[in-house]
Amino acid sequence: MERIKTGIPGLDNLIEGGFPHPSSILVTGPPGAGKTIFGLQYLYKGAKDYNEAGFMIKIEGYETDLSWYIERMNFDIPAMQKKGKLIISTYDPVDFEKFELRALHSEIILQMRKIIQSIEAKRVVIDSITPLGFSLNDKAAFRTLLYYMSKALKEMGCTTLFISEKTGEGLTPFEVEPFIMDGVIELAFTPREEGLIQTLMVRKMKATQFPLARYVMEISDKGLSLATSSY
Repeated sequence: MERIKTGIPGLDNLIEGGFPHPSSILVTGPPGAGKTIFGLQYLYKGAKDYNEAGFMIKIEGYETDLSWYIERMNFDIPAMQKKGKLIISTYDPVDFEKFELRALHSEIILQMRKIIQSIEAKRVVIDSITPLGFSLNDKAAFRTLLYYMSKALKEMGCTTLFISEKTGEGLTPFEVEPFIMDGVIELAFTPREEGLIQTLMVRKMKATQFPLARYVMEISDKGLSLATSSY
């Protein structure tokens, strides 16, 4: 099996060297847990360290959001963009309301295919898929959309991170997302005596042995990294 490096120090050791490739990976967590940084680091390290082009689809958000992350993490993403190794596109979920389901997934997949082929992207991040679910307002339709997007991206030879917002006790708002994905990474705030700490847990990874444990996650100006021992 081919593996693709995650770019997150400490994570590859937990999942037999990296994500199965090609595959679809769900990254879920509450606000502030590090989901967007996780996605940016996956793309940036792939372009910089492994010469693998990447593409981010930003759904909902402001242009300054990413620039703040880039400045804080010292990721020289503009340099990767100039080299044609990284493309970031923004979509407004309001635009999706005018599409029927069939037209919606066809339109998204068509646009992704053009960009992926133009730079021969191997890594894709969709941040986040939750607005798509709310715009459809239909759990079954949302599951169908995710299935076709995941299938199409794997057929294009991409390993994709589908970022989801986590609310309440469940892993995701609609509860169908983990069943479509090949892997599930949960980011969380875990209580400790001195307060909350940020942790990461691998919930699912097809054809991969992994520990069912939470690992302390640190965020610095170098990005995300995991502690060597579980929490």
